[in-house]
Amino acid sequence: MCTLQLPYKITSSLDGYNELSRLYFNMAELVEHNKEVKVDFSLCKEFDGNLCAAVGAIFDRFSSKASIAIIGFSNRKVRSILSRNHFLQAFKETTDPAERENFVKYFRFGTNDSEGFKKYIDEWLIGKQKFPAHTKTVGNSLVASIYEIYANAAMHGETNFVYSCGEYKEETTTFDMAIVDLGETIPHNVNTFFEKKGMQRVTDCEAIAWAFIEGNTTKENTGGLGLSLLKEFIELNKGALHLVSAGGFVEYANGKFNYHNLDKVFPGTIVNIKFNFNDSKRYLMSSEKPDFNDLL
Repeated sequence: MCTLQLPYKITSSLDGYNELSRLYFNMAELVEHNKEVKVDFSLCKEFDGNLCAAVGAIFDRFSSKASIAIIGFSNRKVRSILSRNHFLQAFKETTDPAERENFVKYFRFGTNDSEGFKKYIDEWLIGKQKFPAHTKTVGNSLVASIYEIYANAAMHGETNFVYSCGEYKEETTTFDMAIVDLGETIPHNVNTFFEKKGMQRVTDCEAIAWAFIEGNTTKENTGGLGLSLLKEFIELNKGALHLVSAGGFVEYANGKFNYHNLDKVFPGTIVNIKFNFNDSKRYLMSSEKPDFNDLL
């Protein structure tokens, strides 16, 4: 038996994604030689609840090789965040309707559960009172766009499960929604596709940026990541999009891309959508007729 100590904080940032990549790498090493692994949260004082999607995926990957126990919740705030969203089943955290506005529960979806995922996004995210005002058409379009991330993982990533979770951050009035899989990475798929076409390989960040572009796909007769409408909404909403895959992290915010290299490879894909909930605009599609309350 051995113990893996988590760091002081794991957040939706370059440092946080580096920590998740290290967590995977360290877990892989430990389970090679140990049948029991304890993951110690005692030093962790700041944890973004949406990243339960990534941590859950990592624990799932190794649970068939070793017994994994989570210990050391000295920080009540972190324990509360991880309990109320159903990630920690051992602690029963009672939540009322008002409190449920602040999180999307942790859930693992099979790759054949399309309707379940759509319903989950519609009810737990788009349907929140704090979510920026929008018409039903916009809401349906956002559900369809976010669903494409799930469908892409199932089709391109060739994974068995897709993990998701969300968390509201009161200090920044933003809501982060993470969708994670541990299938084939975006850079692997893009560069394999490029090689088949006789094209030159690109860096991990360049491959992720290529996948951002509407219509780009590594599969015949299918679309790309489906991020076009979501990207447009995020730009108007002044939010952000994070894509982490293999050794790259690409952030889209304020109308531009920022590229970062990870210290260690993340063996899958994290899509984190950061919505700005301090947004007084009302959103509608260009095909819809606005009234005097509509703000584009």
